[in-house]
Amino acid sequence: MKKCPIYKSSNVTLYMGGQFGNYECKKCGYVGSLVIEDKVKLDDKSKAILKDMKQHKK
Repeated sequence: MKKCPIYKSSNVTLYMGGQFGNYECKKCGYVGSLVIEDKVKLDDKSKAILKDMKQHKK
């Protein structure tokens, strides 16, 4: 999950379709290439679904 470096908001999208490698925070208007990459914590149900998907992939 990408987060804004200013407000830590996860409402971040590619700016201008990603043509320049920049992101835009919809909360504060920040535009830049620096964003925070944050790992998403999954609940037990989501973990089980991912495990099942990986097993079917093999």
